[in-house]
Amino acid sequence: MTGKLSDFAGLLVAPAALAALLRVSSRRGFLGAHVATGAVFSAIKLAPEAARAVEALMALTPLPWRITVDPTDLMALPALLVSYRVLGEAARRPEPARPEPARRPIAERLALMAGSLACAATSRAPGPCDGPDACVPPAPGPQELASLVIGNTTETERLIRVRRLRASVRVDCGVLLADPTSALSRDLFANAETWLIQPGRALPLGNAGCDAYLIDADGLPLTLLAWSAAQFPEQLISTSTESPQPERMIALQRAGARLELAEHPAVFDAPPVERPPPGDACSPSTAGSRLDWTLPGMVKAVVASVTSSPDGCHAIRLEDGSAAYLCAPAEALPVKAGDLISLRSVTIAGGIYPELRRGEQPLARGVAIESEAYAVVALQGNVLARPWMLDRGANAGDFSVGLEPIAGCDAFHDACGSLVAPLEVSLLGEGVAGVVSLRAGESAELEEGAGTLHLVRAEDLPVRDAECFSAPVDQPRLLESVFVAAAAAP
Repeated sequence: MTGKLSDFAGLLVAPAALAALLRVSSRRGFLGAHVATGAVFSAIKLAPEAARAVEALMALTPLPWRITVDPTDLMALPALLVSYRVLGEAARRPEPARPEPARRPIAERLALMAGSLACAATSRAPGPCDGPDACVPPAPGPQELASLVIGNTTETERLIRVRRLRASVRVDCGVLLADPTSALSRDLFANAETWLIQPGRALPLGNAGCDAYLIDADGLPLTLLAWSAAQFPEQLISTSTESPQPERMIALQRAGARLELAEHPAVFDAPPVERPPPGDACSPSTAGSRLDWTLPGMVKAVVASVTSSPDGCHAIRLEDGSAAYLCAPAEALPVKAGDLISLRSVTIAGGIYPELRRGEQPLARGVAIESEAYAVVALQGNVLARPWMLDRGANAGDFSVGLEPIAGCDAFHDACGSLVAPLEVSLLGEGVAGVVSLRAGESAELEEGAGTLHLVRAEDLPVRDAECFSAPVDQPRLLESVFVAAAAAP
């Protein structure tokens, strides 16, 4: 209340006081005093830098000021118009004759000083605190909507480089926060943004889910920040180190000749530049270690030729001039020249599969190739290929599946930076003798001559870059498999 009232009073009196101090006598000079007063008032209410400059100037006098930067105070600007109209009219009137002219200048100056002081908002000095609620906390400084802030507690401005996880990165928050340094790769972060942080100010960082940042600066080694919105939900946070919220501010501070980020639950060592490759037993096989394909559509034609490349991909050219391309293990592709085959796409978007985790929906796509001599279905997604996905196996039974991490195989980062945890697949139930265990690159023959299941890949992807996959893997599991049915009975 006193602040707003003093703004109106100050803008009413200050222009006339300025004109009197400068001994302005013209109407144009009186108008200039009003314009100058309005410009300075607007600057200190909008720009913290201007307010601090005026504070520094007044600190040299016996009457130091503390200015509150508040744009809503600009509502008092119409008082300048009142001052110009009312006091301007008064200034143009002839001065009445006064006695004792020698004392008049002193009286005028004393009145001028008293009027100026009356326009300043003041607060009483705080008394002692008799209880926990007796003292009112100081008004907060500038605030931003954020989860955490990095506060520059050094004496100079600092140029900070900030890299955030790319928007295409998907994370399992539990896996990420269990060990952020191991779970993340530097390849998962976007290009750096550069921010200049002034001394005493803080850089806000947002996080509406489960996010991570890489932070560095001249003198500050690369440092990882990782936290979840459950730990630090977004809210208005002070961006001044003079009025910090300790649990929300990470201090950028000196550590001898270098800089460091203060200890905080969200601060971790940065991921290493290079990671050792996985062992042979834990990585996909080299040849045919992925499924991919391009089909000319749903066709039925005679195979003109089959050409295979060293990377496990095969070009199937048809006599009608079209061609299909399939990347798969060579032993899982019995197609040869002269075969009459049908080609079609396979999509799985529903059903019950034992390999799915609770709440997970089946999502897979693939290709089926069938002839009189063989039938093949290659599937990529979060379920395995099965006999009943083929036309000739429509009445075939199903088997149960168990998936477990491979003992002794640590998760590793692939070329995209995704965290890959190899899985071991266990088959049991109908059509399986006992329990059959498979790893990537292995195969198993089902009972009663049903056919052979080739496991190409079986991986959990708790941290992954969705842009690196052609498969429908916006879920944290990738299974690639090929089922080759046995030859049909004559």
